[in-house]
Amino acid sequence: TLMENTNVVARLEKLVAGALLRAGYSGNDITLVVGVSGGPDSSALLYCLHRLSKSHRLKLHVAHLNHDFRGEEAEADARFVAALAEELGLPATVGKCNPAHYQRERRISSFEQAARELRYGFLAEVAKKVQAPAVAVGHTADDLAETVLLHILRGAGLHGLRGMTEISAWPWPGDVKEVLLFRPLLEATKVEAARYCRELGRGF
Repeated sequence: TLMENTNVVARLEKLVAGALLRAGYSGNDITLVVGVSGGPDSSALLYCLHRLSKSHRLKLHVAHLNHDFRGEEAEADARFVAALAEELGLPATVGKCNPAHYQRERRISSFEQAARELRYGFLAEVAKKVQAPAVAVGHTADDLAETVLLHILRGAGLHGLRGMTEISAWPWPGDVKEVLLFRPLLEATKVEAARYCRELGRGF
């Protein structure tokens, strides 16, 4: 309904504004790197931060890593993110990598793990380059639930059930101490993120 849709814009922007204030990222002209995959979750996060950037005195830098294994689809995602950043007047760093090659080289058992290491390694480099204290990513309540479930299935104790937090230490590599991971959308769902984009006239 129209009411629901209008509310979703206010709701997501309120969530993100609250997260910015709690993290201490509001009102002091810092740069945040925004990891954008091209999907609805990270796109909603980027639009949201962009719409809040003036009132919270934030500078944004868009980062996207093209995992080159999906061919044309991956190229299209990279072009979409670059065009989006340009349209919003934001600087962007778009990188490209080969997770399969990296996986073989490092003898990593899972392709997902290789891709994850490359992605976080890339985002950390971008954050250091632009002197950003954190990288914002579009993890939602759905991702949080999935993480907790995985931890339960793996037999994690209560400590391991925390899953994702709004602000966390950098996941990989372990020697990155000056950059934090920021997840302002953990209380929103994937459905809300897609609806937020549609409400702004950005269909997903």
